[in-house]
Amino acid sequence: MTVPVPANLSFEENTDPEVVRYTHLENGKTWKGLQTLEEYSQREKLLGESSIATKGQSSEMKEKFPVGHELFGLKYFVLKDKNLEESSKTSQIVSSCEALCRLGYAIYPESNGKIVPVLTVCIGGVYTPHDHRGKGYARTMIGELNKHFDKLSKAPDAPEFVRYTVLTLYSEVGEYYSKSGYYSLHVPLHIVKDLDEFFDRFWGQEVLEEGRSLGFDDYKDLVALQQKKFDSQLMALHKQYPEKFVFTVASDIDIYKWFEIRDIFLMEKTNRHQNNLKFGFALKDDNHIIWHHHWNADALVIVKVFVKEEMDRQHYSSTLKKLIAQALSEAKKCGLKNLIFWDEEIPIKKLPELYSILTKMEDGSKVFAENGSLSAVRPPNGFSMEDTIWDNNTKFCWF
Repeated sequence: MTVPVPANLSFEENTDPEVVRYTHLENGKTWKGLQTLEEYSQREKLLGESSIATKGQSSEMKEKFPVGHELFGLKYFVLKDKNLEESSKTSQIVSSCEALCRLGYAIYPESNGKIVPVLTVCIGGVYTPHDHRGKGYARTMIGELNKHFDKLSKAPDAPEFVRYTVLTLYSEVGEYYSKSGYYSLHVPLHIVKDLDEFFDRFWGQEVLEEGRSLGFDDYKDLVALQQKKFDSQLMALHKQYPEKFVFTVASDIDIYKWFEIRDIFLMEKTNRHQNNLKFGFALKDDNHIIWHHHWNADALVIVKVFVKEEMDRQHYSSTLKKLIAQALSEAKKCGLKNLIFWDEEIPIKKLPELYSILTKMEDGSKVFAENGSLSAVRPPNGFSMEDTIWDNNTKFCWF
């Protein structure tokens, strides 16, 4: 049952730079970390100008989606209470959020066995100023956001890729969003705190493999390999669950660049200057790993691991060792003390040696740590959560 929204509340998409900056400054009061509020606002502005955030304006998307290309990119939303005095552009804002609209791919009964593009929306930056908390504003805003995308997907002239729009988010407030139609899919974290011991146990004294270090945007060929693998995984899941809606966020160099822009900005603002900063490593056979430097948490976070599907378990484990060794090398070079990765990215129970080493090194709270960003999904039109499978639900999808 839909609860009517009071007439005094207004949900709006906003592109005014002054309003966007205000929402960043408010949000930054909680999430700025080691940065000043001004630095946090500068960072968010920089990210908002990145290629993933302005995707809908790119020639690539205009060519691929002549109708609806403008729906891609980073969108800003606010909830206003008209009963408040309107003394400025921002005086009536009682809650705000962002939505990163990205290309995804799905396969489902109506797609007739074909993988088709879908709009995937990741909600973030949900914030209510302290003076307005406890009044249900955030929940109202998320409800209106749901309606906004439902209206787009159900419009008679909606482009095909919009009809099965999927909404996702990463909650820092537990099951809060479950009352707004979102279903949690917890993916535990693995946290390694003693990098030297881990290197010795898992890798030993072997020499690091030759290959190529990944720079800012010089690995589009590897991203193409990721998407090919994603497609293969979707088809396999569809064969196993032909009645379900199976989707993934598309592989895209621009989301990796988003992480890298953030990396570089925070590195400079926290005085952690590094020469020759690497963002990943590819072996000679193109198996590769991509990471980001989480300076605030003093950690290197693995964003994506690519190992070719045709490898047997022994070769997969051997390749993974080589890739993780590169991540450890980068972490130690940068003075970072922790290595973090999501279980769906590297499912350790399927890797006996890795699982054994981690359980001997770390207590259970670190081996299967609670993920502070609880992923959740709102299924597309016509599907329940029982009928929906989110493939590649890892740090790669986060923003």
